[in-house]
Amino acid sequence: MPKASQITFNGGELTEFMDPRVDTGKYSKGCQTLENFTPMPFGTILSAAGTEHITTTKYADKKARLIPFSFAKDDDLMEIEVGHEYFRFFLNQSPVNEPSPSTNLLEVTSPYQEADIFDLQFEQINDIVMIVHPDHEERMLVRKANDDWELQTIDYSVSPNYPALAPVNTTDITLALSGYNADWVTATSYTVDDYVTEGLVSYRCIEDHTSGTFATDLAAEKWETSTRLQAGDAATLTSSDVLFSADSVGQLINVSHDRVEVNQTFLAKPSNNPDQSEAFYAFGDVVWETGGIAEWDVYLEQTKTPDDPSSWEVRRKFFIKGESRNERITLSIEEPIFLRSRFENKRLANGNTTSTGANQPRITIEVADPTVKGLLKVTGFTSSTEVSVEVVDPLLSDEATTEWREQYFSKRRGYPRAICFHKERRCLGGDDVLLSQPGNYFNYRERNDADSGFMVGVNRNGAPHVQWLESLRELRVGTNLAEGVIVQENTTEAFGYNNYDLRWDTNHGSNKLRAEAINGTVLYLQPEGRTLRNQEITGIEDYYSSNAETTLADHILEGGVTQTAYQRQRYPTWHGVRKDGELASMLYEKNQNIFAWYRRKTDGEIESISVNPRADEEDQVCYIVKRTVNGATVRNVEYVKLGQYRGLQNDESSEMWFVDDGIRVEGSGMTSVSGLSHLEGENVAILCDGAKIAERTVSGGTVALDYPTDIAIIGRPYEYTVIPMFLESQGTMGATKKITNAIVRLWKSGTCKMRINDGDWSTLSFPNLQSSNAPLLQTGDSQKVAVNGDWSRNTAIELRGRSPLPLNVQAITLEFQMSGK
Repeated sequence: MPKASQITFNGGELTEFMDPRVDTGKYSKGCQTLENFTPMPFGTILSAAGTEHITTTKYADKKARLIPFSFAKDDDLMEIEVGHEYFRFFLNQSPVNEPSPSTNLLEVTSPYQEADIFDLQFEQINDIVMIVHPDHEERMLVRKANDDWELQTIDYSVSPNYPALAPVNTTDITLALSGYNADWVTATSYTVDDYVTEGLVSYRCIEDHTSGTFATDLAAEKWETSTRLQAGDAATLTSSDVLFSADSVGQLINVSHDRVEVNQTFLAKPSNNPDQSEAFYAFGDVVWETGGIAEWDVYLEQTKTPDDPSSWEVRRKFFIKGESRNERITLSIEEPIFLRSRFENKRLANGNTTSTGANQPRITIEVADPTVKGLLKVTGFTSSTEVSVEVVDPLLSDEATTEWREQYFSKRRGYPRAICFHKERRCLGGDDVLLSQPGNYFNYRERNDADSGFMVGVNRNGAPHVQWLESLRELRVGTNLAEGVIVQENTTEAFGYNNYDLRWDTNHGSNKLRAEAINGTVLYLQPEGRTLRNQEITGIEDYYSSNAETTLADHILEGGVTQTAYQRQRYPTWHGVRKDGELASMLYEKNQNIFAWYRRKTDGEIESISVNPRADEEDQVCYIVKRTVNGATVRNVEYVKLGQYRGLQNDESSEMWFVDDGIRVEGSGMTSVSGLSHLEGENVAILCDGAKIAERTVSGGTVALDYPTDIAIIGRPYEYTVIPMFLESQGTMGATKKITNAIVRLWKSGTCKMRINDGDWSTLSFPNLQSSNAPLLQTGDSQKVAVNGDWSRNTAIELRGRSPLPLNVQAITLEFQMSGK
């Protein structure tokens, strides 16, 4: 009599369209249904571990999601519950309370509505969770202590921060400043530090006086030219056409003016001691050089507020003696400042004389950038052409200019959709990719060196929007239209604004959910949320392919996915929360060519998943599950129970946890268990000291036990179901077959039912039968089961088990008869 065996199930669940594909290697390893099992790389399928009930979410009528938070220096793990206008926290599977003596759960208020929370993208660095959403400004959730968290916005107007900027204005709209100084008026009393404008130039009063003519007062050195457009100054910004709205408030605007001269030469005057130059605006590459013949102390000084005499600081000091001690230094100035030069302590033997002409002592400051790029912050809205502003970075002039750039991300323009860190840069995705300066995550200032912040334009036909970013060896980019990589073009030079290349290799389009980086590849969803693809390098001229991982299981993400997660351990696994509340997962041992899909179902709907890396061999997995209790809707926080595989190996049967929404109660000779209000009115499965007793209904938060028990585990039961592919091979395809006998090999398992097609159920029996209350689990081959199956071209066997005992299947052997085709 012919026999057929299935000895591995690591092909996972396959689409019904694979029914005739007996020619593929996947067929003999695959299943029509694989539900509430976890496939192992070596072929065995294990019962999915159950979940422990922790608490309910804040709102029963609103969705929430979970995100992981990992500590850098210890084994503590946290999950953050993100709900409608709040964050809550869990530490090592327990809710975090407010600081003692309060017993209330710790909450942080947030602006995110229920509709926003699954569109948030997160990235953790140290004790900061950085959060982006296309409709909300960027925020940071900062941990100060386990019971002290704060949600902060990012102020790009505060040094050393600097905003990412949109491309330079290409219209004829001009921006001009006014209102920061009064116009000079004759016969007016002025005092030191008054500021006026005369002939479009700003001046500062340096001597109390009543004004005559301006020219006379200026010649009498009662005024000096002033860089009045400096940090903190308030002014009015006027556009030549409609540009502003109420949403402009808080926005930063970069305004540029060209210098008339890019250098300043300061000649020492023998009669002045000390002798100092005027303030000179400097940014980027700057050369400072002394010349002439003299004997002086020479100072290079700097400030951000040149009109404040006490703010000047010495940057460098030199002693100049003759020509041999002249200096030339090159500075790389990362933020705009003002420089000035000062001669002091002349030591010439001839008293008040000094070299003149070509040998007169002098200092030259020269900048490489011929423009001054000021930064303004909009503080008030007046009209579509006028706003109030505050100066953040100094401006050279108040004259109208078309050289201006808006802040890339703002309320008016929209905020980032995606975030990641790559090569020490914080990367944000909008309609382009913006990269910060390395190690300076909130500084996107552009400079003329490798440490400059920069923008990578996403240029494609249509309207591309960055949906996700992932950092591997290169920066991976997914947009709604295509997928690409940003690579370091010249590997011998630093990655930066002048050394990168954006390559588009595929055009499948990406979903807005974040992608998951798994062992050298990136798994991402296409826009409809039903097709999962991997973006991986092929080795052919660095070309990146994007193969579909759902081709052989096109049903598995039915309805689309609302959240994804990646589990490193026990085995690399991608998880997707489906809209219908099932969890679709894929065991992904790519190098072993193992891609096994399976599904997790429970008495309710899984709405969110969090996976937190652990130092042990299993990562921590947590769900939010929508359930019904006594006719009312609740949303629970539940943790997948760790250690079930090792526990079975070590015969720790009293710790088996194959119930959902469960609790563990320990006592001495317990005959009933209370504290089950979260299961009120529900049918529950019960494990008493490792043995299964009959299911019963919770009433008044209590259930009775069959016998005195020290450890009881109680929760919602669930069924394990596996239906292998049809009994087919290339030699038997098309023939009618009739299964007559079956043998199932199990490992550490409870009872199991079996049927052929839709026939009657048979219970497998084993040489060692389960006694009344002994925690005995079966391992090995079942006794041969005689099956009176029907003749059929498509013949399949179905195995089903029910918690709280596990069902772990290693192989199925069928004996069958076969007729002609």
